[in-house]
Amino acid sequence: MYGTIAQMRTQPGKTEDLRALAANMETAPGQLARFVFQTDADEQTLFVVAVFDSRSSYWENASSPAQHQRYLAMRALLADEPAWHDGEIIDAAFTDANTAVVLRSFSEVINQENKEVIAQIYAPDVWVHDPFMGTAQGIDVFNQLLGMFDTAFPHHRVTVDQVVSQGDMVCVLHTHTATHTGPFMGMPATGKTAVVNGLELFRLRDGKIVEFWRKDDDVSLLMQLGMLPMPQPA
Repeated sequence: MYGTIAQMRTQPGKTEDLRALAANMETAPGQLARFVFQTDADEQTLFVVAVFDSRSSYWENASSPAQHQRYLAMRALLADEPAWHDGEIIDAAFTDANTAVVLRSFSEVINQENKEVIAQIYAPDVWVHDPFMGTAQGIDVFNQLLGMFDTAFPHHRVTVDQVVSQGDMVCVLHTHTATHTGPFMGMPATGKTAVVNGLELFRLRDGKIVEFWRKDDDVSLLMQLGMLPMPQPA
């Protein structure tokens, strides 16, 4: 693997603009991950880390017109030229490319609420398997599923607990936290906060999710909202 660490200092009042710009950047061919660190000592000082699968992938992206335009947009927010440190990654505990794609669904699509990422990581003809919606094909089905939860539980958040990847499959165990402030399955908002464990399975091909199974603990969710009775002691 190969990558870069860039130290940057933003212009006053431009740090959030730079973070938003980084969050909306598309993943380049061969790119495995991108991280943006903000120092505790100075909120204007950021470190951007980009990791690629090879030296050739990194330099192909670095010399591309698209990357040059991204750099110009970023440079307009900085107080001075970034300090770049390119090099080979000689040791890392790191995820595989499929896992990196799947984790974007949680970190960017859900937690950052960046819906533009959906088309970047889900295939147009993705198969969706869901206990509420059944089995159907198409990215619109996934958007409809996510929209149902966004309406009922605005700004819901997820914490990834464990990830298992094998071949073209990635399995994610996670914890979902959400407050019921919109209609859900015919029930008006209750204002209740639910914490739900979830298990989701993804199948990938050519860097995109082509099949998705949602196996979250929906019974627990419905009980916490009062839509199902809580179990009673025997």
